[in-house]
Amino acid sequence: MAVKVTMQDIADALGLSRNTVSKAINNTGVIAENTKDLILKKAAEMGYRNLSVQNIASSQSQSSSGSTLASSGSNEIAMLTSAMPGGSHFAVTTLDRMQQIFSSRGYSMAFYRVTPAELQQCTLPGSLSLKKAAAIFCMELFDYDYCRMLIDLGIPLLTIDTPLCMDKEPLPVDTLMMENTLGIHSFVRKMAQEGRKTIGFIGNMSHCRSFFERGSACMTAAALNGFLPAEPYSILDFPPGESSTTVTSYPVEAEKLYEMLQNMPALPEVFVCANDFIAINTIGCLRRMQIRCPEDILVMGFDDSPEARYHTPALSTVHIHTQIMGDLAAELLLSRIANPEREPRLTYAITDLILRESTNRS
Repeated sequence: MAVKVTMQDIADALGLSRNTVSKAINNTGVIAENTKDLILKKAAEMGYRNLSVQNIASSQSQSSSGSTLASSGSNEIAMLTSAMPGGSHFAVTTLDRMQQIFSSRGYSMAFYRVTPAELQQCTLPGSLSLKKAAAIFCMELFDYDYCRMLIDLGIPLLTIDTPLCMDKEPLPVDTLMMENTLGIHSFVRKMAQEGRKTIGFIGNMSHCRSFFERGSACMTAAALNGFLPAEPYSILDFPPGESSTTVTSYPVEAEKLYEMLQNMPALPEVFVCANDFIAINTIGCLRRMQIRCPEDILVMGFDDSPEARYHTPALSTVHIHTQIMGDLAAELLLSRIANPEREPRLTYAITDLILRESTNRS
């Protein structure tokens, strides 16, 4: 007796969720066309009996006009970064998810670290072959001129987060961001409802677009909710300079943060930090100053790293859905390969505010 093929079987074969497969087969909800095509083809191959003839025909028709399955000549997706994400970085799970999806489409994924000299000279890593590259995506690569050079190559390109372009022309490139503002606005509003009057932001707002959006959200939310101006209570140049903010760099810079905190005319009741590692360093520096968290000052991070959960006190933060980031990144890049002429897109992935001990005095 033939074994009945289920939607879960198709999902498992492609490394996708059952919900995504259901959307494609039942033609419901929002789903990228290239992902829908892939699902319908796989369903037909596996003998899924409830798949409509109309959907199969549509899939075959669309695939004949431009498939995103890898060709034998260019099947590498190249990831460029100036700092390889460590095990605690949100990107690790995102990259794993992307690799699963690319592999199901016949692509391999290769990682290339861009050295400081290559950044300065705007040159590609020597081991990267453009003949093999079907597409490039950037992560933790926030040099404007370097990204501009990559765009000019004419190869499908995606940036995950992006350099800050406030005084420059926007980069015409597909960009994937995490939602950086709503969680901070919700948190600041809650602090106002609890009677707080002073709040500050810690993070280098010129480092990347995400840091800028998080800092701007804190400043704006403070003004909207009746706080005193946030800027006098903020440290807007930590880590100092434009060097890469890797996980390992924060402990090295902790002494500088300690000096900055000591030199502040007054400390706020609440600190919002650009990420969890800055928040953890902030709590450590405050402890050296005999200031307790949360008893004396509340501290919030961003990213929801493993350290945020296991730190004492457990850190309030904003959770990034790394699997969703991976799905969106892969869909954006595959659809760019399929249609290189489409307009650049800016896409935001949802995030969630997580409240823990570091902002709870009760």
